[in-house]
Amino acid sequence: MNTRAKPGSVVTVLVLLILIAVYQIFYGVFSLVGAATIDSGALNDMLPPGQAEQMEELGEYIWAAYLGAAFALVYGIAAVVLAVLVGKGRPQARTASIGVNAAAGVIILALLIAPAYSLGAIISAIFAFTVVALLYNRSAKEYFTARAADPVVG
Repeated sequence: MNTRAKPGSVVTVLVLLILIAVYQIFYGVFSLVGAATIDSGALNDMLPPGQAEQMEELGEYIWAAYLGAAFALVYGIAAVVLAVLVGKGRPQARTASIGVNAAAGVIILALLIAPAYSLGAIISAIFAFTVVALLYNRSAKEYFTARAADPVVG
């Protein structure tokens, strides 16, 4: 078994993946609840006439809220799986984390065009691209390469 300590970049990736997972899952759940509340029209009866009119206008973009919530939940669950793989030092964790986070960063930025995400999504994209950059680090590459060469990967 490889007893080498994880390099700082791998530990940082692990922490970022945990933060990404927590944020995306919470964001996805609350976005889903908010979209369902707006979609049901239940708030319209409790709001003053001007605000009820604004809520009806928001209803035109409800698909974007559902899309953003669904993506956040999928990305959050993927981040949990990737965090487990990175934590265990699985050799395939590096490739999977690079691919998932690069794709997620691009998708998050694309969802800014549609009103599916707010400007806070830029921070999510920065986290995703930071994970990719840290895994391209030489020490992270050497760590996962050594783990792949190890006959007993735990």
